[in-house]
Amino acid sequence: MSGDPPTAVVTGAGRGLGLEFARQLAQRGVRVLGTVRKPSPALEETGAVGLQLDVSDAEAIAAFPEQVREHCERVDLLVNNAGINSRGVAPEQGNVRFGELEPEGILRMVRINAIAPVLVAQALSDLLKEGSKIVSISSWLGSIAGKSSGGNYGYCASKTTLNMLARAMAFDLAPRGITSVVVNPGWVSTDMGGAKAKLTPEQSVQGLLRVVDTLTLDDAGKFLQWDGSPHPW
Repeated sequence: MSGDPPTAVVTGAGRGLGLEFARQLAQRGVRVLGTVRKPSPALEETGAVGLQLDVSDAEAIAAFPEQVREHCERVDLLVNNAGINSRGVAPEQGNVRFGELEPEGILRMVRINAIAPVLVAQALSDLLKEGSKIVSISSWLGSIAGKSSGGNYGYCASKTTLNMLARAMAFDLAPRGITSVVVNPGWVSTDMGGAKAKLTPEQSVQGLLRVVDTLTLDDAGKFLQWDGSPHPW
């Protein structure tokens, strides 16, 4: 496939930040493979290819490279965007408030938001080559230094866990010439961020892609803001 355009895999590309990543990358002439749990007309309108993937299913993640290889021999950019938060969750999920916590509610958050991104990268490892980049979407809520209130146990813990797992992964991949970072997209007006958020998805992704453009191996393992500045751990 010599001469083909660069390829980006974007997880959770059916809406929100993932959909905006797909749209802006496709506008750049990038071949975008966006993962969705069910068909997304909005994703198809961007010109991206929709691939079915449920990141809560470890077996599905392990088989995912078979779908990717139908379209490319190399993944130049992996955007680990798929995730869940606590907006509107039922109280019985038990991952938000002290006094109502239970293990499975917290562990589900960690599995999807922290473990799945690393498993996706691991599954695609043979397709990630020298010069490839991995951007995992974290959150300011995953910053231990920034935690100044109680509550939101599951989501905060999941993003903190993602930060550590992705940092470890970054140091494993750097010798292969692969740069991996975690990023805070800012408070974005998506279904997850809510209507009061300060940034639009377009603004956030524009900033994040500028970060991607300038990443080098010296950045491997960093936690960065959407504008490229360092984020406190």
